Amino acid sequence: MKERFRALDPRLLWVVLALIGLGTLTLFSAGRNTPQSGIWLKQSLWNLMGLGIMAALAGADPRRFFRKGFPAYLVGLLALLAVLVVGRRIGGSTRWFMVLGQTFQPSELMKWVTLLYVSQRLGSRPPDQVTRLDLLGAVGLVVFPMLLIQRQPDLGMALSFLPILLLIPLMKGVRARWIAALVVFVLLGGAAAWNFALKPYQKQRVMIFLDPSSDLQGKGYQVNQSRIAIGSGGLIGKGFTSGSQTQLNFLPVKTTDFAFSVWAEERGFFGVLIALALFGLLLDRILAAARVALSATEAYFCAGAAGIFALHLLVNVGMVAGALPNKGMVLPFFSAGGSSTLSFFLALGIIMGIQHRARLK
Repeated sequence: MKERFRALDPRLLWVVLALIGLGTLTLFSAGRNTPQSGIWLKQSLWNLMGLGIMAALAGADPRRFFRKGFPAYLVGLLALLAVLVVGRRIGGSTRWFMVLGQTFQPSELMKWVTLLYVSQRLGSRPPDQVTRLDLLGAVGLVVFPMLLIQRQPDLGMALSFLPILLLIPLMKGVRARWIAALVVFVLLGGAAAWNFALKPYQKQRVMIFLDPSSDLQGKGYQVNQSRIAIGSGGLIGKGFTSGSQTQLNFLPVKTTDFAFSVWAEERGFFGVLIALALFGLLLDRILAAARVALSATEAYFCAGAAGIFALHLLVNVGMVAGALPNKGMVLPFFSAGGSSTLSFFLALGIIMGIQHRARLK
């Protein structure tokens, strides 16, 4: 047991604990005097479970997990297919299984499983021995689960796979023409998605982003109220449980997608800077693990993980500020949710295991 705790990176652990503290305070305030008044306690239990998983994985040899990447990837694909058939439908989307009275979202875990397997495939050989077919195969491994997730539909979750699609091939030394071809592919894919894949409500989110005032009482209501909450926070905020937008329930979805708006209203500009600084330290420690990793596979996983965390931060904060369309992407350690919380801790456990293996050498 002591060996597992020694494997934890103290600096990364303290950053995670600090973010958990901020997120718990935010959820307590967001759920106050609502049917979700106990959401902070439920999320605290998920956080404790996640910390236990992180500690357990940190003390294990990460190579064990990479060797199991292929079977884990197959199981993940089967879960994505199964959820389309027998999953629970909530709010117009079929994304969840019911397990012991709790919802489980397999796509949250699938992005990390995909990163694990793609990192293992591309890192198992020297860069000069990776062929074009290998790169195309890696792209296919990422795109296939993205398409299945979009069928649920869950565009935000599908987009969370993009760091895997972009960062790993770039680290393999892809030539400029392949990067240009990928950009063209993304643009063409975006045009095709707009015409054939996106649902009307998803297109409406983009249009509201381009013109936020077009539907203030309809689809633009959430983002508009979020911007009011953030602006009313000023420099130092309105104080704990004193935000008018939050406490008067003008701010919807305030325990998940818009939890950061609650923090910004209550803690103001300086509070936002503190939270963003902590996330910056989190990313720095993950990238530090990539620098000391003993194999290319482990370095790719850490770099991809940093990309996923950064994307969640960028999209969620940009969304609540009205700078990006509403994509429904959670903010780690702030947004409530069991599946997302456990998956983030799982990734951090593997990263700490990579750091621990490097220290032992």
